[in-house]
Amino acid sequence: MSALHSVQTAAVSIRSVRKVYGDPDSGPVALKSVDLDIRDNEFFTLLGPSGCGKTTLLRMIAGFEFPTAGEILLYGENIADRPPYERSVNTVFQHYALFPHMTIAENLAFGLESHPLGKRMDKAQIAERVREMLALVQMERFAQRKPTQLSGGQQQRVALARALAPHPKVLLLDEPLSALDLKLRQAMREELKAIQAKTGITFIFVTHDQEEALTMSDRIAVLSEGEVQQVGRPDDIYEHPRNRFVADFIGETNFIEARVEQVADGQALYRIAGGSLLAAAAGEGVKAGATVTLSIRPERLQLLADSAEATPCTVIAQIYLGTDLQYQVSLADGTCLTVRAPNSAGQRQRFAAGQSAGLQFEKGSASVLLD
Repeated sequence: MSALHSVQTAAVSIRSVRKVYGDPDSGPVALKSVDLDIRDNEFFTLLGPSGCGKTTLLRMIAGFEFPTAGEILLYGENIADRPPYERSVNTVFQHYALFPHMTIAENLAFGLESHPLGKRMDKAQIAERVREMLALVQMERFAQRKPTQLSGGQQQRVALARALAPHPKVLLLDEPLSALDLKLRQAMREELKAIQAKTGITFIFVTHDQEEALTMSDRIAVLSEGEVQQVGRPDDIYEHPRNRFVADFIGETNFIEARVEQVADGQALYRIAGGSLLAAAAGEGVKAGATVTLSIRPERLQLLADSAEATPCTVIAQIYLGTDLQYQVSLADGTCLTVRAPNSAGQRQRFAAGQSAGLQFEKGSASVLLD
């Protein structure tokens, strides 16, 4: 978590926000009554597939779109009907929109001279702020270069510095890493997180990349078809998905139909083909005799040579992934599951296609999906 941010303070509050394009009664619905609280000094991510409404929500916080209904509060003040220049919010876009005829220093200075909410600064103050921001993103030695003389990652840093220079209360980031190659994306994730922690500014980050969301965020809101499916810390979202969409979208998982045999002390015993397992009960929806869907991550399963104390299965395929070995296995009723094991010498026995084995479920590894 970002250091010392107040759990009580909401930087941005979304209250029953709905967005319909065109006719409010018959037009396409982008957002369906969304409610969210984004905390002060938080790295918050809006995560979901294309068309889920995450960018629409970001644009409404920025003021580029206006809600059909609902309120958008910035530190308690409703800004839903205000234009962008009256909001203490800045945006870093996927395409950095730097002025090609200006140097890097001039790009930053121009933003400070023209920012409507910025304090009036003289030339010396602007020059000092430019130096400060370029130092923050480690770009001081490139101050006199033009944007076309920089790499994609360097341009991204400059766009970030320009957006941070007026000291906005909230910084919005609309998939800013998507144009970078994999190695650079991974490096920039660490830099963005470090810059957010150093500045103390609330970052709201939009992405469809689950790994980006998991590695960078204090909390994540998963969206689908204009609705928030789940909000929580990365480990909560991954380990305890609320529904089938979240379980399937975040990482890789197995879905197993199971029958509830008994429920006691917050745990439930589930019967599956050829065996049983324990998992945390999911509220009133889990009752003895009910049929439910379980989500189990591949790394929470283990293959054993002896199936005497495990669920019998047959190995269908072994896939070499470098750091891991992935197995496809089949249970007695034909249910196919994915098992993932670290590729370390001597840690576990390797299994070949067609081999019989035992499947062991890590205790408490299954999440019961509510819908």
